Order: sequence, then C-alpha cells, then structure tokens
Amino acid sequence: MRFAFDLDNTLIRCGHDFPLENPQRRIWAKLLGGERLRQGIKPLTDHCRQHGWEVWVYTTSYRSTWHIRKLLWLHGIRLDGVVNQQRHDREARVRCTKHPPSFGIDLLVDDSEGVRIEGERHGFRVLVVGPEDTQWTEKVKAALESH
Repeated sequence: MRFAFDLDNTLIRCGHDFPLENPQRRIWAKLLGGERLRQGIKPLTDHCRQHGWEVWVYTTSYRSTWHIRKLLWLHGIRLDGVVNQQRHDREARVRCTKHPPSFGIDLLVDDSEGVRIEGERHGFRVLVVGPEDTQWTEKVKAALESH
C-alpha cells in the first residue's frame, strides 16, 4: 500500500498549534534548519514500514523535493516518494487540488475538508486529520489497516 501525508497543518504547523517532535538528527537540524514535525509522526511511519507500506508526501507547497526529503530525514523518516506542486502540475491526470491516483497513492492524509470533497468527486480516499486532533495517529493506523 502507498499512502501520503500532506504537510501544512497536517505534519507542519501553519497557523495551528499542535505538539511537535524533536528531530532525531539534532546537530544536522541545527546546521540545515527546517520545520519540526507533528508529534507522533516517527512512531507512525515506523509502524507503517513494519507493515511494508510506502510513505509519501503530497503537498501543494512549492518546497523542493530535496527540502521535503531532508526535513523528514532529520526526523529519522525515509520517504518513498514526494509530490510537490511542481510535480503535481506536470503529472496529475485530473484537474483538482490533489490527485493521488495519478501517483499510485491509495490513501491521502490531509487536513483539508475541500480535498476530501475532491476525493469523493474524483474517486480517491482521503482521511481528514485536523490540526487539533490528538488521536490522529490512531485514525491513520485504522484507515490503513481497513484498506
């Protein structure tokens, strides 16, 4: 199974407050900089790896693929793939904000109700996880295990 996380307000604070992880590679994080990620992301991705699931990021951000991979690497997370706005614009087969099936993604974890509505309209799975949701990792696990 291949699934993807959105970044802003899902894994990275952008106007919403949620607990954050400390980077595992702290010295590199100080040297390279970057945002901290939402608390629980590292154990969640470890759980997913144990099940053989691919971990991706799908964002409408213009952050470079290198920047996104570096950001997650600083937290001890290896990504299988990244879709940023540039790649979406080049490769998405459907005109909508995000189109996970264009990239073989089975489930998108996002904070946007609008993306969920697009998922219903275009036939792809979206799990909405709000920034205030303290049980977000359990919801992601349940959604992945029910697939």
